[in-house]
Amino acid sequence: MKENKDMTGNGGKGSKDYFDPVTNTLDIRSDGLYPSNVLSNLCSNGFRFEGRVCGSMEGFLQSLKYKDEDKQRQICSMKGGNARKRSVTSWQTDQIVWWKGHAIDRQGEEFQQLVRRAYQAMFEQSQRFRDALMQTRGMALVHSIGEVNPYRTILTSQELCSILTGIRDAYDKRDKKLPKRRKRVFINMDNILADCHFLEENRTDETPGMDQGGMDEMQGAIKALSELHAYFDLYILMTASWNDPSVVANKVKWLIQVFGKMFEENIVITSRKDLCNGDYLIDGLGNNGASDFEGEWIRLGSENYPDWHSVVFYLYKKEKLEKEDLPPVMAGDGYVKRTTTEI
Repeated sequence: MKENKDMTGNGGKGSKDYFDPVTNTLDIRSDGLYPSNVLSNLCSNGFRFEGRVCGSMEGFLQSLKYKDEDKQRQICSMKGGNARKRSVTSWQTDQIVWWKGHAIDRQGEEFQQLVRRAYQAMFEQSQRFRDALMQTRGMALVHSIGEVNPYRTILTSQELCSILTGIRDAYDKRDKKLPKRRKRVFINMDNILADCHFLEENRTDETPGMDQGGMDEMQGAIKALSELHAYFDLYILMTASWNDPSVVANKVKWLIQVFGKMFEENIVITSRKDLCNGDYLIDGLGNNGASDFEGEWIRLGSENYPDWHSVVFYLYKKEKLEKEDLPPVMAGDGYVKRTTTEI
């Protein structure tokens, strides 16, 4: 399993791989590599549950041992490690736990439903936890260091794994029935879609606008976007010239001339590409926040993506589009067919 550093506070240092490829089993441990560590109750996956702030699942579970609502609220808001230190055993005598002033039988169905609802709330609100759990699709989940006696622990290892497996499989089943979301792709216009160097750096009053031949298409870009538009939501990114606002207007005119209404509502003017919420960014230099883009930065002009047709085929391969859906490859001004085996 791969390591994910920003999870439990140890930065991945000393983390162990608790995935067994022979049995396809993942052991949930706070000192494990991702996603094992994120699934631990000690991980600080914050969420709100029935009006209470929960700093972690450990905080919620430990709070159930306290009848006093102020103490319960305090412990519920704690991160995992701090909450675990507040564990008590007094509840074991009569097997009664508490939630918002209401007594609940630890061995009853009401308790099981309460805990399931709490995990469901965390799953829905914490993307980090949700992504980690869904990465375990097809795996068996275990918690080898957990207590197995329900009379001695607030949640047994079997109960934990059963709840997580149930949430995961129900979401996976629902997810497969939903239409596949079209991925969002941002394309930087300047010198990726069109050659803007001449327009922005050498413009004078006599310089022709783009509609007069002042801007050229980057080789293969128009054909590439025409192909990708059928399968992705495309957005054009452009920066504004502070000294000459008319540059933006000319860029828009050029887009209209070339693509018609394709990008009528899909133009973003920004100097902060890292603030754009999407799956892919096609850009070259990595400036203006491109290198910090939340999705995947496809660096056009690099060794892996030297031209537009290499970008197109990478996206088709990455998204596992059917063979018959593959676009023709651009070869100069013409087209040639290419199969998935060539990708």
